[in-house]
Amino acid sequence: MLATFPQEIQADSENLTITWKDGFTSNFNLLDLRKKCPCAVCCGGHGGKIGAATGHITSIQLISWRKVGRYALNFTWSDNHDTGIYSYDNLRAYSGGKSELPT
Repeated sequence: MLATFPQEIQADSENLTITWKDGFTSNFNLLDLRKKCPCAVCCGGHGGKIGAATGHITSIQLISWRKVGRYALNFTWSDNHDTGIYSYDNLRAYSGGKSELPT
């Protein structure tokens, strides 16, 4: 359980860094995280195509983030998108080498 619980979360203009309670550190490019948003609209739900909502994004800023319970993070992006919930388990798996965020 410690592997998927953050000890420290930091963000700068290009990256999000999570140090997990087991000591592992994950670095995420913000543009990559935005394009891999797990919400239904960005994943092609509601009749859309995967990538249609994010494919045009070439730069992004992280306005804010907040914890969702004890299991996830929610981000507010500079394009006013804020519906994606990124679970700690999925973020840790993604930083461990998976090419996509699990849904």
